[in-house]
Amino acid sequence: MGAKVLLAKECEWYGGMVTSAGVSCLDGNEGALGGGLFGRFRAAMEQHYGGPAKVRTGWVSNTCFEPQVAAAWLAKQVAESKVDVLPGARLTRVLREEDRVVGATFQSGSDAVEVRAKVTIEATEYGDVLDLGSVPFRLGRESLLQTGELHAPVEPDDEIQDLTMVATLRKSKEGPAKRVPLPKGFDMVRFHSSTAVHAPNLDPEHLNHKLHSWAGFLNYGRLPGGDFMLNWPFHCNDYPAQGLFGSPEDRAATIAAAKQRTLAYVHYIQTELGHPEWGIAEGVYPTADHLPLIPYVRESRRVVPVRWLREEDVVPEEGMEHNAVHPDGVAVGDYYLDHHHAKDHRPAGERLGEDYPSNAPFQIPYSCMIPRGVDGLIAAEKSIGSTHIVNGCTRLQPVVMLIGQAAGAAAALAVQTKCEPRDVDIKKLQGTLLAGGAQVVPDRSCPNTADDFVERQRLLLGD
Repeated sequence: MGAKVLLAKECEWYGGMVTSAGVSCLDGNEGALGGGLFGRFRAAMEQHYGGPAKVRTGWVSNTCFEPQVAAAWLAKQVAESKVDVLPGARLTRVLREEDRVVGATFQSGSDAVEVRAKVTIEATEYGDVLDLGSVPFRLGRESLLQTGELHAPVEPDDEIQDLTMVATLRKSKEGPAKRVPLPKGFDMVRFHSSTAVHAPNLDPEHLNHKLHSWAGFLNYGRLPGGDFMLNWPFHCNDYPAQGLFGSPEDRAATIAAAKQRTLAYVHYIQTELGHPEWGIAEGVYPTADHLPLIPYVRESRRVVPVRWLREEDVVPEEGMEHNAVHPDGVAVGDYYLDHHHAKDHRPAGERLGEDYPSNAPFQIPYSCMIPRGVDGLIAAEKSIGSTHIVNGCTRLQPVVMLIGQAAGAAAALAVQTKCEPRDVDIKKLQGTLLAGGAQVVPDRSCPNTADDFVERQRLLLGD
């Protein structure tokens, strides 16, 4: 769109959770909802492997791929876009002038770099721009009084979704794989009931989850080429995430501990589950330990927005099949309200007890991406103004990718028209996104390749 863009990245790879975190099986936005940048990405993965059937290798997703393949494609897109890139950039400060964010400072290698920007996009995994910029945010579960959501707890608390240090595993072609030592202090009993192989009690009501065979477990995250994505929700490598949002030392300690849990589970696979042929795949990630560059962060600091995206926005009214249309919709999703809390797999009476209704395909309204009372900033990634409940369906890779596309287009329009992000002409923004094949209203019956795609989308918006 002609804007001068600086992309500051701390990791060696582009792509966040789909690459650097190793979450290389896409969740949701099936069929006609796969438009825009996400649609291009999905089509590129299918083309690389030889068609849609070739990426349906794991039952968790219809689109599975190797993280390094996705990273290479994204690097090519960035190179072709001619944007400026600040590599190895660790965010150190957010620059404010009264109620306006005007840029940030970074440590890039031995250099301290100050960047002045007309628009800043919060696209970190942790919501660090919000924290360092003193932009109001929430972290944890809101109360019923705060949001009015039917399924919110009576009192707010600091419960957030677990993180996962994913691992890409590979089966040795000859004999056992390299043995992963059991980290000190780990009792592998904690992994019992992750599959039906070691399950003292086979009653799913007692466990609060279904038990899977070894084959069912292994086919969950199969990748093209035969590797396996270890991102299993039951008594496996999910880890409490609260420490990510403390001091830098707390974050580092939390990530290190999450890695240890994942390595312990791989040891468990090789020993108690009796599959020594499976080990950590080497050469996938540019890391010394062969684990992903970052953890999979499901829930982040969430901006206090112009308008909250709440349970009632993604769960249709009783008797209705569809959600009400947001006139300022800029992205779509279709995933369910999926929350990862290891506490929900404790014995009855000790569980967290989250139980959410079925939702329907939903929109991301632009108003939930704009901070309340702070200019010069757009919230993207998992830092949009969704409640804890709604984060369960807005956090997934396709939705986050489309939120990013909307944030970039909005920033460019704000610069072009010399206005604040909150004052961007929403019709121009939607027109830009529709021209790029991105849906702004969910419509499973009309793909973006249809001749009347834009007209149908405009009609749903009430234009």
